[in-house]
Amino acid sequence: MNESEPLFGFINIHKPPGMTSHDVVNIVRRKFGIKHVGHGGTLDPLAEGVLPIAVGSACRLIRFLAQKKIYLAGILLGKQTTTDDITGDVMTDADASHLRPADVEAALKKFVGEIDQVPPNFSAIHVDGKRLYELARAGNVTVEVKPRRVQIEKVDLIEESSSLPEIVVRIECSSGTYIRSIARDLGFALGVGGCMTTLIRERSGAFHLSEAILIETLRKDQTVATDCLLDPLRVLQENEALAHCPVDKQTAIDVMHGKILNAQALHLPVHLPGTTQETYVLISHESKLLAVCVLTGNQLKPEVVIANAVTKDR
Repeated sequence: MNESEPLFGFINIHKPPGMTSHDVVNIVRRKFGIKHVGHGGTLDPLAEGVLPIAVGSACRLIRFLAQKKIYLAGILLGKQTTTDDITGDVMTDADASHLRPADVEAALKKFVGEIDQVPPNFSAIHVDGKRLYELARAGNVTVEVKPRRVQIEKVDLIEESSSLPEIVVRIECSSGTYIRSIARDLGFALGVGGCMTTLIRERSGAFHLSEAILIETLRKDQTVATDCLLDPLRVLQENEALAHCPVDKQTAIDVMHGKILNAQALHLPVHLPGTTQETYVLISHESKLLAVCVLTGNQLKPEVVIANAVTKDR
């Protein structure tokens, strides 16, 4: 990679517990001397695991990342806390010794599918211009937190790793799901209260924990950007809601100038199936991502155009 060329891509980082997501962003900024760095989904300081990091113009692509998440969570039944995890003050402490794995499995089934979930009071959600954790710390915990609709694909009790009243569950879910809320609500469902004790994010879209780079590795002097950067085109292709259209050189030039393209002329079916009302299409030339376009009728309108992008696929 030419040093004069801008860095562009994603990094799959294993965030350790005790560090904030913003701490990781700052480490990447300092390591590679670049200001434009962002992350694709906050992990609480208590949690560890996959943290997708966007570098350079890839920050503009974060919203197009595949959103499937997989978590491994430790839950303590019998304790309810102010934060819904083990770091909070204990509000109730109940006897959960009577619970059996069958009781827990039956309760967990109620969380599978589309559910309405109330976020924890200590979360980064904005209410009336302030984050919930700011209101909670100020003692204003009476603010109404509206439920959010989330999708839970699967919840498994990992019995071999469980010792009631402490359990371990693996959860496959949509973006925006609060695992702390599941711990809290599972405890309510079982009549004893509950809180999260540990959390590992094993997957976030195209990013898997088994392939994630440790912070210690990232910080090494011999680690360079090309060792870490993942090709944005390959990463975004993991999102099944996005179509992909390779184009010739002249069309590529048109895209780079922000011109509207004709979908039928590119042999794209009009009204491609998507998960939302808007369908987005990845435009590439010679395996290099040029733009993300939105399909409206027969027109492909550039939504994000990437200029002078340099990538390296690992």
